[in-house]
Amino acid sequence: MNTKRLRERAQKALTKKATYGPDVDLSSFEIEEPKIAGEVKEVEVGVAKKLPSYLGFGVSERLSYIQVGERAYYSAMNTLFRKYGVVVKPLALALREDPRVSELAWKLVPVDADKYTAAAYLFGGELGYYVYVPPGVKFPFPIYTCLGIFTNRKAQFSHNVVFIDEGAEAYVTTGCMIPHGVQGGLHIGVSEFYVARGAKLVFTMLHSWAQGTHVRPRTVVRVEEGGEYDSYYAIYSPVGSLQAYPKAHLAANASAQMITIVAGRDGGIYDVGSKAALEGRGASAEIVSRVMARERAKVIARSEIASKSSGAKGHIECLGLLLDDKSYISSIPEISSVKREVELTHEAAIGMISGDKIEYLMAKGFSEEEARSLLLRGFLSVETPRLPEHAKKEVDKILELIIRNAVG
Repeated sequence: MNTKRLRERAQKALTKKATYGPDVDLSSFEIEEPKIAGEVKEVEVGVAKKLPSYLGFGVSERLSYIQVGERAYYSAMNTLFRKYGVVVKPLALALREDPRVSELAWKLVPVDADKYTAAAYLFGGELGYYVYVPPGVKFPFPIYTCLGIFTNRKAQFSHNVVFIDEGAEAYVTTGCMIPHGVQGGLHIGVSEFYVARGAKLVFTMLHSWAQGTHVRPRTVVRVEEGGEYDSYYAIYSPVGSLQAYPKAHLAANASAQMITIVAGRDGGIYDVGSKAALEGRGASAEIVSRVMARERAKVIARSEIASKSSGAKGHIECLGLLLDDKSYISSIPEISSVKREVELTHEAAIGMISGDKIEYLMAKGFSEEEARSLLLRGFLSVETPRLPEHAKKEVDKILELIIRNAVG
C-alpha cells in the first residue's frame, strides 16, 4: 500500500460529491484525533449501559471491537480467537503488524471514490476492525463489533477489512448507534470484505441513529469461486440522511443474498440499496428490500444485478409501504446482462396497509393496534434460511422494535 499515493488521491477527492444522496458539509463536524484506547473491558461504564437497548446485544465477553467516536477498544475473546487462529483487532494495528494486510486495504473501495472515503483515509487513522479467519476454520461463534457516537456534532470514521480464507466460515454482526439525547453527527464507514474460494461470510448490520445524523457507509465485497456472502441490514431510527449502496463482485458459482430493511421516519432521507455483479459462470444473487416511510420520510430503494457471464441467475424483490400521505418512497430495480444464457428477474411494489385487512382481523377479535402489528410483521418478514440462528434472533428483536414504533 503506497501511503503517499493514497494520501495524494484522497486530498484531491475531498470535495468530490457522491453519486447519490444529499451532500454533507464535512467541515461542520468536529474531528477528533483517532486513538486505540485499550481493552473492551475498559470501556466506560456509561457507554456499556447504553449498548444493549440500542443494538440488540449486550456488552459481554463476545464483544470483540467497540469504537466510541474515534477511540477504539478491542481484544475480547482473545483466548477463544487464538484457539481457532482467528484474528480480530483494530485495522491500524493490523496494518502495522502484518504486511499482508496492506495488500487488502483500499483495494476494493477506492480511496478517492468520493469525499467520504477520502475523509475516512485522511482523518480516520485507519481505526475500524480487521477480521481474519484461517483456511478451513468454521468459527462457530458470532463476532460482535460496535460503533457509536456519544457527543453532539462529532465525526466518526471507520475502515473495516474482513478476510475469510479458503473454505472458512464466519458470522460478523456490527451495531452502530447514537444514544438518546445526542443530536447530530457524521458516521463514515468504509468496509472491504474478502470471501475466498469456498468460504462463507454472514454479515449483519443494525443501525440506530438519531435526527440530524448523516451516515455514509461504503462497502464492497469480493466473493471468489464457490463462496457465499449473506448480508442483512436494518435501520429502525431517524436520520438526517443515510446513503449506502454496497456492491458484491461474484466469481464462478459464487452466491450472495443481500437483504435490506428500512423504517424511515421523522423527515429523514434514506437512499439505500444493494448491487451485485455476476462476473463468473453460474454466479447468483438475490436482493431483497422492505422499506416503510412515515412522518415525512423520503426513502429511495435502489437495487441492481448486472450479469457479465453465462449461467448466472439473479432476482430483485423490493416492496414499499407508505404509512401516511406526507412521506415518499421510490423503488429503482435494475437488471442487465451482456450474455444470453442468464435468468434475471425483478419485482417492485409500493402500497399501504389495507383497511379491509385491518377490519377483517378486528372482526376476528384483534384490536386495531394488534391488527396493524400483524400486517406489518407479515410485510417485513423475509425468508432468511441462510442466516444462522443467533442472527435470526437479533433480526427478530429489531423487527419487533420497528413494529412497535410504527404502530405507536
